[in-house]
Amino acid sequence: MGIVARLIGRAAPPETQAPKPEARSYGNALGAARAQTMFGGTSGGNIVTPETALASTTVRACIQKIAHTVASLDVDMFSVEGTRQTKIQHPLSRLLKVQPAKGMTAFDLWEKIISDAYLYGKGFALIERDNNANVLSLKYVDAAEMNETELANGEPAWIHAESDNVFVDDELFMVCGFRGMSLIEQHRESISLERAAENFGSTFFGSGGNVSGIIQTDHALTDEQFDRLTASWASRYHGPKGQHRTAILEHGMKYERIGTAPESAQFIQTRKFQAEMICSAFGVSPALIGLDSSVTYNNVEQQSIFFAQYTVAPLLRRIQQQIAVKLLLEREQSTVEARFNIASLLRADAKTRGEYFTALIRDGVVSINEAREALENLNPVEGGDTHFVPLNLGPLTSQTQATTND
Repeated sequence: MGIVARLIGRAAPPETQAPKPEARSYGNALGAARAQTMFGGTSGGNIVTPETALASTTVRACIQKIAHTVASLDVDMFSVEGTRQTKIQHPLSRLLKVQPAKGMTAFDLWEKIISDAYLYGKGFALIERDNNANVLSLKYVDAAEMNETELANGEPAWIHAESDNVFVDDELFMVCGFRGMSLIEQHRESISLERAAENFGSTFFGSGGNVSGIIQTDHALTDEQFDRLTASWASRYHGPKGQHRTAILEHGMKYERIGTAPESAQFIQTRKFQAEMICSAFGVSPALIGLDSSVTYNNVEQQSIFFAQYTVAPLLRRIQQQIAVKLLLEREQSTVEARFNIASLLRADAKTRGEYFTALIRDGVVSINEAREALENLNPVEGGDTHFVPLNLGPLTSQTQATTND
């Protein structure tokens, strides 16, 4: 059955396979998280869901950094025979690198399912196969529309909220977050505090930089006088147009400030600290999303390598294993592998890379053409496949033999 038919009019499963009541809803802000927001939200007073969390500049920047980094990497298929590994053209190559489904590029697919994995805990793509179980396409499915449930036999399944179609595990390509949980759900209090600090700043500057206060008088005011004073004060001294105006108080009235000034509330420090805490939760250095302006080039380079090794590499490993289990035929799983090329993320500066490959060519580890391809994807040159070794090098045993003969 085609993808369109399955999304629109897939028949309900047999009674023996009828799903149990919904166990967890990705579309409802991951069940527990949305349930809490319905009864008051977070301690910071903000309702934090995967959708509203993207309004946080830090959250959006971190998710975008990770998703775009992975989506921009090349993924190739390799034939593995013992220690010998050869890049091959495989039917999956085009799906994973160019076009996984009609109307969608591979970059867009990886961007969406990886961002869904951080927002909702799982990112989904529907696998369409032919009669021989070969994968024909990967169609993105919005995680907000997927509700997790369980079949009568105990196997996990997912219900598409809009169409009520039920999908079992082997029909879906999934990229999971940490333990399959939404990072937004786990850190909603930190995100809420960042939003609260942002709202405080917006309110403060929106009121012309004036903090709240009270007007005191020893005289009793009628309701009409009270209303007129309130309206007059708000129209003249509240908001951007009321900045720098001098208030004139009559009849012994006094103004007393009761709000907290931003410097007293450590406004800047609070916003910076919360942004750094969110970066820590995502495993992204603040410098990589423009939060730290005091770093040097060498620091950024080391932080980029740290990001590649400890944030991107584990995610790639998870995706590669999902490709092996869900997309490769069973007979291929021991001899074919999909690999993302992470080498570009681990590159040093041009001078260091040049010195590194010079040493490899000189010692015969790689040929000139191999170095040209690895460095800048340059075309091979004639005679560049020859490996060279220094003429003044020899095995240690030859030196021992020469000493014995003398």
